[in-house]
Amino acid sequence: MAQTFPKYKVLIASMSLDLGGAETHIVELCLKLKNRGLEVVVVSSGGIFVERLRMAGIRHIEAPLHSRSFSSMLQARKILAQILRQEQPDIVHAHARIPAFLLSSLCKKQKIALVTTVHGSYAVSLPLRLLTRWGCKCLAVSNDICGYLMENYSIPRRDIFVTVNGIDTALFSPDPAQGEGLRRELSIAPEEKVLLSVSRLDPDADGGVARLLEEAPALRRAIDRLRIVIVGGGEHLERFRERAEQLNRQAGEPYILLTGPRSDIARFCNACDVFFGVSRAALEAASCAKPVVLGGTAGYLGPLDEDTIAAARETNLTCRGHDWSQQPCLVQAVTHLLEQGDGGFGRKLVLREYSAERMADDALRCYQAAMLCQKNARYDFLLSGYYGYGNAGDELLLSTIVENLLGRMPRARICVLNHSTTEASCRQEVALARRFSLPQVLGAMRRSEVLIFGGGSLLQDVTSSKSLFYYLALLRMARLCGCKTMLYGNGIGPLRTSFSRRMTARVLRHVNVITLRDPDSMRLLHALGIPDERVTLTADEVFTALHEPLPRLACLPQRPYLAVSLRSWPKNDVCFEDKLADILDQTADKYQLDVLFVPFQKKSDAGICRDVSRRMKHASRVFEGDSAQVLSAVTNARAVLGMRLHALIFATAAGVPSIGIVYDQKVSAFYEMLEESRTVDCEQLDQALLLQYLEAILQDDSAVQRTAKAAARLKQSALQNSAAAQALLEEEAR
Repeated sequence: MAQTFPKYKVLIASMSLDLGGAETHIVELCLKLKNRGLEVVVVSSGGIFVERLRMAGIRHIEAPLHSRSFSSMLQARKILAQILRQEQPDIVHAHARIPAFLLSSLCKKQKIALVTTVHGSYAVSLPLRLLTRWGCKCLAVSNDICGYLMENYSIPRRDIFVTVNGIDTALFSPDPAQGEGLRRELSIAPEEKVLLSVSRLDPDADGGVARLLEEAPALRRAIDRLRIVIVGGGEHLERFRERAEQLNRQAGEPYILLTGPRSDIARFCNACDVFFGVSRAALEAASCAKPVVLGGTAGYLGPLDEDTIAAARETNLTCRGHDWSQQPCLVQAVTHLLEQGDGGFGRKLVLREYSAERMADDALRCYQAAMLCQKNARYDFLLSGYYGYGNAGDELLLSTIVENLLGRMPRARICVLNHSTTEASCRQEVALARRFSLPQVLGAMRRSEVLIFGGGSLLQDVTSSKSLFYYLALLRMARLCGCKTMLYGNGIGPLRTSFSRRMTARVLRHVNVITLRDPDSMRLLHALGIPDERVTLTADEVFTALHEPLPRLACLPQRPYLAVSLRSWPKNDVCFEDKLADILDQTADKYQLDVLFVPFQKKSDAGICRDVSRRMKHASRVFEGDSAQVLSAVTNARAVLGMRLHALIFATAAGVPSIGIVYDQKVSAFYEMLEESRTVDCEQLDQALLLQYLEAILQDDSAVQRTAKAAARLKQSALQNSAAAQALLEEEAR
């Protein structure tokens, strides 16, 4: 049975726990992790939030992590080393550079996974770059910080989990009574309008408050009975207080109030009519259903609404890169929101995208990935296939297998033998090992329960006998390592030589479970003498991934189009390109279709696609996109003409009729499973027959219905693959 992950013990390290956006983020994360059953221990220099953690049953240990002085850092490191020895956490989660730097070598020594959350972009110099440590995985609170980490520290995108400043939507919820109580406390009349700003008043964070005080007189003139309330403490608190008193004297009334630091921010949010600020504080106000104007030290975006949300997401609502305009802009924005409100936009946004639950989910995914990349990590499944080479079919196949395994076994630990250890098309919380690194492959096998050959035609000697012997060697090595083996929705063959057939039969007799995607493969294994009780005919896993066309991209043709997937093949008809160009011209003219060539593997397919396109008289285009774009192109076509098997499978899964050009028996075997005969041979391309098939699927509406019906049937068969993998893993556990 797939092992359930233990209840992690997490040590969270922060510079301090005083009031601030990052500190609030840490506290909310700790509370949610504890609610999920994790044991959480926090170490910091202390602060106002320590008591809140203690009341929730979360232990806090004090260490001088807030200071950059050499003596304080030495003292902090000594304390941290003692904490790690005593607590023995499963995961260490550092926030900010000082804790991450001090913990990096300690965690490495004790073989504990270290992750960090990066809350902002910091000054970068060569010494700082060399001294900075971000752990084996990072959490970035916005997309632009993710880009900052990639650009300045060369961290692979796969190692960065983009998260959010999660808001406790129960605490920060609309509560008129709470707001009325605070208004009475602050002597604010019910009819007065309150503009609230919450910010640290330190040199790196108080630009928004400075701008607010500059425009305060104009705001007061434009808005009758306005009160401006500023919450927060910091180095510049007294300076701003003096400026506010000066403005109040000039106005003859105390319309600006600075409260200093407060911890009851939800009350203030409920008491205001409009909020001005950035980041977490802006989200907290939005969660209380208050309209928000985004502006601060880093820039200005204006009202938080449909027009600004995309830019706001990219920067974690900090407005980085969006300069303030030269003319006053707050008056118009605040006046508009007082009159119109935001229509509930902010509250809906927070509930949908910025909840503390989502933040905890992101952290747990990051923890899982960090633990799986440790040298002693154990795996339930080790996946092997032609992964990481940019073939759209194989990449979707990998992601689909991973999703289906985790759908059945959410706690399954998975490692993939991939072309590289920095890029893969599957989830980030899946470990990677380099497929041609013998130490990495053997290490992963020794720590895995089941080796899975994940789809495709891996056992064949047409493209290369070296490929066949590589995969056979993996199966033998797995057996020697005590790892069970499974062929998962595979195609087998062709096997041209008697030696290949003997070697394949010898190895497959010891494979525990075999599921096959086509009847040709079933017949071949029967001929090789593989016991029938180990073999099940299912279908290609990709049938479980697509149920309808993917969203249609703007870069695709606006008119109906025929998608064409070709590959270079040494046995192609000597007039293959000319014949095909002529057929496509006739079809395009007759049915008023565009022709879109879709290379599935750019390096080997783009050349022949361009060659046929150049020979056509009708305008055509070669579409070269990433895997998701390729899938969109195929699944939104009127029909598909293809050599690549996965182009034909994707089309069928989305209900798009297709015609196969057979270069390998797996293409004809696929149409046998479809109970259709729409194939032509690449070696002797029959133009008349191909035109006949094109006419049949473009004129006959029932072709779409037959395709959809076949796809539904094959999807049910394909679901047996992951069920068989689960049964094999559970058998191992027993």
